[in-house]
Amino acid sequence: MLKFYGQPKFRSDGATQQPIGYELFIREYQNNQWCLPQDFCAITAGQIQHLLSDTVQAMPDNIELLSFNLEQIQFIDPVFTDAVASVQDTTDIQLFTELTERTDPRVTLNQLSRAAKRFHDEGLLVCIDDVGTGDNTPELVLALDDYIDEYKFALQNFRPFNHISDIESHVSYWYNMAQKYDKMLAIEGLENEEDLEVIRTKYPCDVIQGYYTGMPALIEC
Repeated sequence: MLKFYGQPKFRSDGATQQPIGYELFIREYQNNQWCLPQDFCAITAGQIQHLLSDTVQAMPDNIELLSFNLEQIQFIDPVFTDAVASVQDTTDIQLFTELTERTDPRVTLNQLSRAAKRFHDEGLLVCIDDVGTGDNTPELVLALDDYIDEYKFALQNFRPFNHISDIESHVSYWYNMAQKYDKMLAIEGLENEEDLEVIRTKYPCDVIQGYYTGMPALIEC
């Protein structure tokens, strides 16, 4: 059995104490516990569609957006685009498809670009997950940039560090990129009050999330 866990997303300006959305993580029930699926690529478009549809229906009125991950091999398959579009047509909640940073040798940059355009042409929102790490390099991001809507920067990918100033060049790069190319910016991996205050004052992005603001929990559908 597959279910979504959800980690709450908040506005970075603290304008509301309630979450505006969730990042959704697929978990599989095995041996009396929820765990990571053995193979994310084996999850079908139909399963994604079913999970998204159930989750959308379970959301309270204050939820504005939901994001979920697709692996590269899933992202380039039009069946997944169709599945997301079918759910988006049923809701005003904005669905963000996050392209993961994990490299797949079967997938070319040209295929990713065509897929991003396909999502864009369908009016669907695309986020590049974990920018600056894994396969989601500046070169890849710029190649897809015409068709994507959000960058997500993951502080946890650069830990351990003592203070965000230790990785200032990385955070500033993607903050400035988002400003330059008019993209939404999400910063995740906030683990303490200091992280939160630094992001709010120096990098006032669109969305924040992290263990400090909310742990992932099972979405009851």
